[in-house]
Amino acid sequence: MAESSTRKVRRTHSKKDRISVLPRNILETILCFLPIQDAVRTSILSRSWRHCWTTIPNLVFDDDISSISFGTSECECNGLELMVVKYVSVINKILILHDGPLLKFFLRFPSLCKARVIHDYLDQWIPLFSRKGIKQLTILGYDRWHFTAHNFSSLGLTHLRLANFWFPCIPAFGGMTYTYLRIIELIGVATTENSIFDCPVLEKLTLMVSYGLSHTNFRAPNLKCLHQHYREMISEYSSAGLENLREYSFRLSGDPPIMQTETPNVVNVLSSLHKIEKFSIAKYFMRYLAAGGLPKRLSRPLSYLRTLSCFDINFTCLAEVSCLLCLIRSAPNLCKLHISVDPDPEEGNFEESSEEDFQDCSADQFQDCTADHLEIVTFSHFQGLKAELELVKFLLARSPLLKTMFIHRNLNMEKDVAFKSLEEMLEFSRASSRAQIKSLKYPFGAVDYGPWVNDLDICDFV
Repeated sequence: MAESSTRKVRRTHSKKDRISVLPRNILETILCFLPIQDAVRTSILSRSWRHCWTTIPNLVFDDDISSISFGTSECECNGLELMVVKYVSVINKILILHDGPLLKFFLRFPSLCKARVIHDYLDQWIPLFSRKGIKQLTILGYDRWHFTAHNFSSLGLTHLRLANFWFPCIPAFGGMTYTYLRIIELIGVATTENSIFDCPVLEKLTLMVSYGLSHTNFRAPNLKCLHQHYREMISEYSSAGLENLREYSFRLSGDPPIMQTETPNVVNVLSSLHKIEKFSIAKYFMRYLAAGGLPKRLSRPLSYLRTLSCFDINFTCLAEVSCLLCLIRSAPNLCKLHISVDPDPEEGNFEESSEEDFQDCSADQFQDCTADHLEIVTFSHFQGLKAELELVKFLLARSPLLKTMFIHRNLNMEKDVAFKSLEEMLEFSRASSRAQIKSLKYPFGAVDYGPWVNDLDICDFV
């Protein structure tokens, strides 16, 4: 029996492991899910693994590898600049050893780094990226005011992500044309205000707290999706070039400027968005739309609009409530409506609405308003204000296809107020026999700027 057991053990050890015999492309896919330092370490496993990592199509250099390249104690002993040189030298060596196409490259600058060193190396890497056919480039910088303009237009990129970076302007290279770019995502990026970028196939543009940049800086006739977030509006809004837009979100963190306008802002902004299917408003942008007066509905309806999301609405402001009603009236085919109440509205110079004001408003304005295609309603941070209850009453009474109304109660709402509001809502008449009111434990998500934002610390920007 001892001899039989020995032969069995030898047969087990003589077999190859299942991972090593997998096709090369599957091994590369597995290595792409590992941190780059672990992928490189697989070269010591066996002779067949020695060069396997050198052909992976994605390279990611984030905080993990920066902490391995140089620690705090080492940084204190040898100087910060020397440690940054060591960090980029590690990246440089990996790029030199890399053998094969490089489709994705991700680089996060280490905190408190000497940005000049990394920018110098980046200029050397761009020709290498071009030869390897890079398609997606992500660089999360550290100093947006470091005026180094890299010629990313020389790359055949389809996806460009930059954070805390200086975006190259036209004078640097005699013109910027991004022939293949379909997605551009810029956060905390700065450039000169007169820069123009030709992007003939660009479909998605994200601009978050960027300086000197708006959608008007991009010649993008095929733009379908636009996400914008600004702290303030320093110039008059322009909807030029947005005729083919399908999805649009705008967040305004600071108070909008008081501008004298002959045409209501809601008309100026939405007059060209005839093909919009998904529209999101956040923070003080609703107040901006409400400035300059409000029509009952737009002269040209938003016939393609299916999803409307309005965040941080101040339901004590009659103008903001009226603007919301204008948008609902102007979207005859609206299917999903997401509303989020501003839990702590700031005081400002705007007309506040009383219960009597809104009752008059609702009696007059809701009468000729229907939501024939509305199926889902989400109400976040509900406080039980009269204006909120009137809106719920209208939506239940004028939505024959309504399936579910989700209501998230504000945490500061007293229990007796919540119970009273619930009693009122249960007595409201419903146009849909299957309409249900359900409690929502968590509020509906904020404006969607794409999953890549989750990788960034944007507390300083929002």
